[in-house]
Amino acid sequence: MERKIVYWPDKGLNTPTRPVEDFGPELEALLEEMLEACKKADGIGIAANQVGVSLRLAWIGQEDGTFFEIANPEILQRSGNVTYEEGCLSVPDQFEKVKRFEKVKVRFQDRTGAWKELEAEGRLAHVFQHEIDHLDGKVFVDHLSQLKRGIIRERMSIFKRRNG
Repeated sequence: MERKIVYWPDKGLNTPTRPVEDFGPELEALLEEMLEACKKADGIGIAANQVGVSLRLAWIGQEDGTFFEIANPEILQRSGNVTYEEGCLSVPDQFEKVKRFEKVKVRFQDRTGAWKELEAEGRLAHVFQHEIDHLDGKVFVDHLSQLKRGIIRERMSIFKRRNG
């Protein structure tokens, strides 16, 4: 089943997701559908709520073009500050500078439920923070000023009218 990307300001994007508890075949199918939607949209990451599923589950893209899944992630450590130009599959064609941490240490489960920890910096740290924000009910525009958020909200209204 093809999954459609949900566009901001859909309420599902601003609602914290539920923990993944069942690591069975349904999760495998959802993960494949999410990855397909992400690649089709040329994304570098996607969270389950971006395809209308309120689960704490996401794909993280690496610089070599590969992806790995994260379930129930939490950031254990943060350090440094960096500003990146950021965009989002749920806010198409809108880019703004967002302050993030330069390095993060993240704990998460894979598709089998096994716990892993990973230290990331640079672009990978950026993608982790962006996707974990989604799972916490935050979109990158929530990091912007009210004025910039309002401008993007208007642009999204126009986008939705044109694209159904």
